[in-house]
Amino acid sequence: MKPLNNPIVQSASVAMQEALKAGNEEALSVAFEQFTEAVVDSIRNDYEMHHNDNAILAQRGYRILTANEQKFYEQWIENAKSSNPRQEFTDLLNDGMPQTIIEDVYRNLVNDHPLLNAITFTNVSYLTRWILNDHTVDKAVWGAINTEVTKKITSSFKIIEMTQCKLSCYAVIPKDMLELGPVYLDNYIRTILVDALACALENAIVTGTGKNQPIGLDRNISSTASVVGGEYPKKAAVKVKSFLPTEYGPLVAKMAKTEKGVYRMIKGVALICNPIDYLNKVMPATTVLNAAGTYTNNIFPVPTEVYQSAELTEGTAILCLPKEYFLGLGSSKDGNVTYDDSAQFLEDNRVYMIKTYANGRAFDDTASVLLDISELDPAYITVKNLELASV
Repeated sequence: MKPLNNPIVQSASVAMQEALKAGNEEALSVAFEQFTEAVVDSIRNDYEMHHNDNAILAQRGYRILTANEQKFYEQWIENAKSSNPRQEFTDLLNDGMPQTIIEDVYRNLVNDHPLLNAITFTNVSYLTRWILNDHTVDKAVWGAINTEVTKKITSSFKIIEMTQCKLSCYAVIPKDMLELGPVYLDNYIRTILVDALACALENAIVTGTGKNQPIGLDRNISSTASVVGGEYPKKAAVKVKSFLPTEYGPLVAKMAKTEKGVYRMIKGVALICNPIDYLNKVMPATTVLNAAGTYTNNIFPVPTEVYQSAELTEGTAILCLPKEYFLGLGSSKDGNVTYDDSAQFLEDNRVYMIKTYANGRAFDDTASVLLDISELDPAYITVKNLELASV
């Protein structure tokens, strides 16, 4: 069993996500400490039961390390036990954490978190800038065969600075855990990275303010938006009372043309909502009893994938084109891990800070619509009475 599949670890992860959403730093600190303790206990239990069985370990989420990863963790463990670990650990970081570790974290994020898999989520490695097409379309000019070619094709781009948003967390590692070896240390670090990054990234994608973090889908990023102190305002919510074609179609149509006036061909959209709202509002509005006596669910006039996210407040939802949201995850040229012994000296723990870089935003303001679904009606089958219609 991977640590994140452990019920105790999952419970601690949920508590950490709720504390992050509430903005309670004290609760977040406690929740993160409980989370790391649960991960340590899970990995230590695996070591005691299966450390001589590589096949079982592979099934439980432990992976065979590359030569560079093995060397990195062995050096990490050796330095942590030395008489002057600070200098030796600093020397180790000059080479940086192996990129394959970051790539594996990236894959786990995409595979285990559906919303992250739906957006344009890219590992930008050490790049500091990412260029996005601004959806400007130029057309060729018709003319007689012997006329001069005068049309110059240009395009408009947005440049996103990847280094402006640092995403960091800390990992408390009991020193006796170093005795378990590189494979277990790797699993611990990647588990902490995956869950901590997932919580922060999902929050940023949904409702990030843009101040030292990505800009969320619920934010107004139009050219007329009033940005105060680096924070983008929320969009004005559109009240929705049903998902009938006459109401749902116009909502999707709001995303069918970019701010530059270029039409988009929309084959499907995404609806992000709170888990409570999914059960109380969205599910009843998209489920009907069919002629066979069974329920048919996820009925939308336009193909729609529903994603549940605890980051949204109840009563609100986001309709969006997920591939029109770009999020780049990078890493630091100066190393990804630093540490301190003083924070939990008496507990015989070493505290490591793990950092990476990320940034993201929708391609333009028309990629998403903020919805007010507090008065969303349940679905019902509409029957047209031809006799009454002819009267």
